[in-house]
Amino acid sequence: MTTSEVPQELLAVTDAFLSTFNAKDVPGHADTLAYPHVRLASGTVRIWADRDAAVAAMTGTHELLHERTGWTHSRWDHRRLIHSREDKAHLDVQFTRYRADESVVGVYPAVYVLVSTADGWRIQARSSFAP
Repeated sequence: MTTSEVPQELLAVTDAFLSTFNAKDVPGHADTLAYPHVRLASGTVRIWADRDAAVAAMTGTHELLHERTGWTHSRWDHRRLIHSREDKAHLDVQFTRYRADESVVGVYPAVYVLVSTADGWRIQARSSFAP
């Protein structure tokens, strides 16, 4: 499936997820997640019980990522619907991290689980190959 076949509300929350990350807007980024939130990456399972825990865990991430790799921004390569129903969806996604000169830091496939909440669609869980 192509991005055009992914429901608009799922594209909107994943766009907000990436744009807030690129803007280094930690509180805004945390608002795109459902809680508890689960992230599987770098051989580690992280569970953030609530928004405050997520904000605390993500604070400083951008500076560390830039320091280690020269990262300045990321872009979606694709977002594909795997499964869905009215209250949950699984997306096959891939994003690329870039430096300021547009050279590639890395390309990362992932699976995101999105859920419909009282506040709209949010990302409940992520499993990626990103560090």
